[in-house]
Amino acid sequence: MTVIAALIASGLVVVTPGTAAAAPSMNLDDAASFGVLASTSVANTNQTAITGDLGVSPGSTVSGFPPGTVSGSTHAGDATAAAAKADAVAAYNEADGSPATAFVAAQLGGTTKTPGVYRPSSGSVFQINGTLTLDAQYDPAAVFLFKAASLSTANVSNISLTNGAQADNVFFQLTDAATLGTNSTFQGNVLASDGVTVNSGAAVKGRVFSITDAVTLQGTTTGPKTRITVPNDPPTTTTLDTSPNPSRNGQTVTMSATVSAVSGDVVPQGEVAFKDGTTLLGHDFVDEQGDVSIQVPLSGGNHQLTAVYQGGDTFDGEAFIHFAPSTSPPVAQVVMNTLWSNSATPAVANADDTRAAVLGVKFRAATTGLVKGIRFYKGSQNTGTHVGALWTSGGTQLASVTFSGESASGWQQALFSTPVSINANTTYVASYSTTTGHFSYTLQQFTSEVSNPPLTALADGADGGNGVYAYSATNTFPTSSYQASNYWVEPLFLRSDTLWEDSATPAIGNADESRAVVLGVKFRSATAGVIRGVRFYKGTQNTGTHVGTLWTSGGTQLASVTFSGESASGWQQAYFSTPVSINANTTYIASYQTTTGHFSYTLRGFYKAQSNYPLTALEGDDSGGNGVYVYSATNTFPSNSFQDTNYWVDVLFDNA
Repeated sequence: MTVIAALIASGLVVVTPGTAAAAPSMNLDDAASFGVLASTSVANTNQTAITGDLGVSPGSTVSGFPPGTVSGSTHAGDATAAAAKADAVAAYNEADGSPATAFVAAQLGGTTKTPGVYRPSSGSVFQINGTLTLDAQYDPAAVFLFKAASLSTANVSNISLTNGAQADNVFFQLTDAATLGTNSTFQGNVLASDGVTVNSGAAVKGRVFSITDAVTLQGTTTGPKTRITVPNDPPTTTTLDTSPNPSRNGQTVTMSATVSAVSGDVVPQGEVAFKDGTTLLGHDFVDEQGDVSIQVPLSGGNHQLTAVYQGGDTFDGEAFIHFAPSTSPPVAQVVMNTLWSNSATPAVANADDTRAAVLGVKFRAATTGLVKGIRFYKGSQNTGTHVGALWTSGGTQLASVTFSGESASGWQQALFSTPVSINANTTYVASYSTTTGHFSYTLQQFTSEVSNPPLTALADGADGGNGVYAYSATNTFPTSSYQASNYWVEPLFLRSDTLWEDSATPAIGNADESRAVVLGVKFRSATAGVIRGVRFYKGTQNTGTHVGTLWTSGGTQLASVTFSGESASGWQQAYFSTPVSINANTTYIASYQTTTGHFSYTLRGFYKAQSNYPLTALEGDDSGGNGVYVYSATNTFPSNSFQDTNYWVDVLFDNA
């Protein structure tokens, strides 16, 4: 028995419903065009309209058409019906094998449900009296699956779809029968093992399938017909632009989207959600031209931004159109960290000094990353040529750039042609030179450090004087200092990407296991780049020697490093002597070895993929199991997995 299996058996780890699986994809394939599909027969009485196909298999009995109508094709016992029936059975079986994420009251009416897999908390019947609201939380791909023995909807009951929920993604998987009430409104797909009855005046946007029995339709004699309508909403496209890009930490970024119909001149109306990965940033409605925008501040790092049109109701004259949702191609937004905000200003904007000078600041970053350029504050009299530079603390120039397109005053920035990799907790100097003097400054600002994580401008005396300057007509390394003055220059820094934020923590800090073990994570990057090193979460009892390693998916070791200078607990990181280049969309494994065990973990942490753009820790079911481990006294490739447990191993990644 593995240590985690033993922990489950002992009750130290509790597996709760809903942590085991995400909602299934539920692809209907050849059954998707059918509004009604049965095993033995389809029988209709009076006025019923089916918008879509009708099928029976293996039976071949269809009655009551006319007076019922079918806009598509009728397939009674033929090969097309058999193929559709096989795919309906596959969808039924997929739903049947999907574990519940929540157990809820049998009465669904008067409630709101978010995406998930639901079962009754008592009994075996779902009922809908009144309105069931399904809230997709601005994800049109969100799936709602309700599993029970049977479903009964009351007369004039209703299913309401909000915030992007789509009828195509709503399923009722029933081991018995379903009955839809008179004049009820139903949105979704019924997958019933036994019979399905649709009563007079019901309006179904979706599908009704009987896997082993019959579908019975009761039409109307007056008023609107009983209706079953397969969703066939006109397709749309959504585009997204962002400005500025790159931006700075906390700076407002404008996200502008445009929604268009794939064909025709009608402009889709409705709501657009703006997202950073899966995180909702904001939402608003398009205007008459299909345009919408929001303004948001973003934290430092690489972001994958999208605009998601939720689908919407639009009038074309007196005709009514419901357009399908669409998602924009992602925009890679780069957000750089700085020491000061854009609103920060110096005490003195223009020094009474006309000599050419180089002004600088000593700084450190709390993590590895890239310095992409230099920024400085310019007074109105500082009109000369300006050159930004990055230096080691010993005076080696790492990069330089000449500023162009400057404004008359205020913050100016320039990007290096190639970003410069820097190490964590290491002193560097950012500088700019001015040929006309009149630099900006604030006396005594560095008598204490200035911190805007992950960047820190050092306190005067922490590593020599700060800020620094040199009088020179050329771009020279600045080494002099005066009264801890801030000359208002700073780096534009992009921290290394990680799978988890620093605030993330495991469910279990210290496993009750003392054997030496190697623990890892399978991951991919959406972009090419370099892995600078490995990090892991350390519990207080995990006191042994730790070795971090990067492997190919086949087990070839690419780099390793022994951790040093660790804290007692929390995130630890170590850097390879040479960064390792990796390819986009390729699986790698990052691991660490502990000689004393007591590793941290979260059971079922990879039941679904974990993404922090551009990195993704793979879903266990799609990767042969994730996370991985091997009990070993030596640094060995980890290839075992147990219940997709997250062992809290991470990487430090820089974009190419």
